[in-house]
Amino acid sequence: MLMPKPKLLLVDDDVTVCYTLAEILNEYGYDCTTETNGLQVLSRLQTELFDAVLLDLMMPEISGIELLQRIKEPFPDLPAIIITGFGSIETAVESMQAGAADFVTKPIDMAVLDIRIKKAIEHEQTRRLAFTDGLTSLANYRSFHTRLQQELERADRYHRPLSLIMLDIDYFKAYNDTHGHPQGDAILAQVAKLLKQTSRSSDMVARYGGEEFALILPETDQASAEALGNRLREEIEQFQFAGEEHLPSKILTISVGIATHGRYASKEALIAAADAELYRAKREGRNRVCAMT
Repeated sequence: MLMPKPKLLLVDDDVTVCYTLAEILNEYGYDCTTETNGLQVLSRLQTELFDAVLLDLMMPEISGIELLQRIKEPFPDLPAIIITGFGSIETAVESMQAGAADFVTKPIDMAVLDIRIKKAIEHEQTRRLAFTDGLTSLANYRSFHTRLQQELERADRYHRPLSLIMLDIDYFKAYNDTHGHPQGDAILAQVAKLLKQTSRSSDMVARYGGEEFALILPETDQASAEALGNRLREEIEQFQFAGEEHLPSKILTISVGIATHGRYASKEALIAAADAELYRAKREGRNRVCAMT
């Protein structure tokens, strides 16, 4: 079975340079997408998944450093390599401080660039394993807490909205007791896949523990979080899970709790508020979304 080619986003305002670099990197085994307008990069990253991004330092609309900083806020785990004709120590340090995985000067030695791209992707993949749940491939408990703290600090710094969803599978213990843990694990993996498919690429979907999941929603107010919560609930309700007919409700469902940052002084308070709403949804009959009003 062939492994998929690593996907790269190449950003350079010089069309010739951009396309030439893409052609050469394609020959090295990469799947390259080009973007000549730095201001369009964030919207591309919102809709497409990339293994790494290569940024030219000097662009007319926005500098590579400023663009890198903007990228790292919603996509802190995306490896970015700065490419520049100005190879000073100061520029390299500034790039790394802004979150660059590496720094490459022109004229580009393609063999060296290939090695550095591979190392940046490999480093991120290794790091991700330590922060990933083995069953569902979602972010794990540790990764969730790290990211939530980062997003809270960003929301405070820029006065931006941030919401948190906590949800779990209704009657999951009954399902496990009836069908056994291997089938229960298959259900957890399928639910995780549906949550990931329904949420945005900028959201973090995490397995919080057991049958409980969490979603960190940057740039999301309460109304938008409730809309997503209801979409998630409907997706799970409508999906046909094996053996769900033996559940008390005859279908597999989730209960959802939502809290929005602003009235809570800490990460722990935000989690507690979302969790309280989750358990209110349970008390009020399950298969519903509850949000702090």
